[in-house]
Amino acid sequence: MNLFECIILGISSLRRNPLRSSLTILGIIVGVGSVVSMVSVGDGSRAMVLREIERTGGTKIVEIYRDEWDKQSGTLSRAAGEAVRGKSRWRRNRAEHLETDDAYALLSNARGVANVIAEDDMGGWSVNYKGRTKESRIVASTAGYDRSHNWYPSIGRFFKEDEVESASSVAVIGSKIAEEVFLNEDPIGKEIKASRPSYWRGFSGLYEVRLKVIGVMEEKGDAMDTTGWDDRFIIPITTLQERFKGRQDVERIRVEAVNVDNIPQVISDAKNILGRIHNNTGEEYNYWTATEELATANKVGFVMKALMGGIAGIALIVAGIGVMNIMLVSVTDRTREIGLRKALGATFNDIITQFLIEASVLTITGGVLGSILGVFMGKGTAALISRFVWEGSDWPSVISLFTMFIALVISVAIGVFFGLYPAHKAAKLTPVEALRSD
Repeated sequence: MNLFECIILGISSLRRNPLRSSLTILGIIVGVGSVVSMVSVGDGSRAMVLREIERTGGTKIVEIYRDEWDKQSGTLSRAAGEAVRGKSRWRRNRAEHLETDDAYALLSNARGVANVIAEDDMGGWSVNYKGRTKESRIVASTAGYDRSHNWYPSIGRFFKEDEVESASSVAVIGSKIAEEVFLNEDPIGKEIKASRPSYWRGFSGLYEVRLKVIGVMEEKGDAMDTTGWDDRFIIPITTLQERFKGRQDVERIRVEAVNVDNIPQVISDAKNILGRIHNNTGEEYNYWTATEELATANKVGFVMKALMGGIAGIALIVAGIGVMNIMLVSVTDRTREIGLRKALGATFNDIITQFLIEASVLTITGGVLGSILGVFMGKGTAALISRFVWEGSDWPSVISLFTMFIALVISVAIGVFFGLYPAHKAAKLTPVEALRSD
């Protein structure tokens, strides 16, 4: 008997007990569907983080900043000793603040650098135009902020380097400011008044500055890392320093590497350059990279897939046991049929192949249906996470054809593995023994 005949017999035998076959398939459907859906949700964490990174600057960014408090280095035994003595390992960071000139020094001297900007921001501002006021946040930067954050003007332009050098009173505003303060009026070339309350030695006052609008940034939307961006207005960092702060320090420096492979070299050079400028080691500053964020997302996704995949794996094992039980019942019900086929010349391999094909058809059918169900389960789970667990995250469901293929292979493997014992039991029956059974 050839393989094609075995397949026909295996399929026809399933049609005799559709209810029993359906119940067996159900377990496979649930197990495979769970695997596909959980893998798609787990992979969605990486896709979501990568999407946010691209929206806010890309994977080639290194952000340098200084914390007020710095955790001191040391051995584990030293840390344990300090914990016993009640001493904290956190010390005030004595390193000098980063300054605007540091950004220019990095751009000139660090290797593998494409763009560098210095940045600062300050909350509690309001923007006023013709009596219409909106609460806002000021962001100050050097030229190139739009490139560094992958955020460009939709109308007008961004300020240039010469406007930074001259501390020009220009501003680029967010889309919500343009919408709520200017209504239907074209904001380009108009003058806004930005103000912020100030308190100094018991006296209260108001910081005010008049700014000429030269551009309106494209809408980013209040999602994940871009929350509140559309409420901002951006000015040259020198304007902020000269008119309000009276100091040259900045909150952070954003460095764009030529490519991702250059990032370790960029960080190494940045530490050396900043160390020379500020007379320290350069280790006193923090160096955030997008690759670290992606690595964290990968870990989260792996843990999620491992936990939920383990649960789905248990479901598949239970389903496999169900397949074995159903196949044992099928062998018992068809003992006389097996005896008759053997009497007509069917070999051991013919019988075992027929029952393995029957088990495989059951499980691969469940695998196909489970994969389809898993696609919808993954999208549904991602939607639930976006709405109830992490509101506004727009968690994606990443459907992997490779995962679906592996799920189908696992389904067939389950059919073969759990169908092997019943098939072997059926194939061992002698014609006389099988025909004598009731």
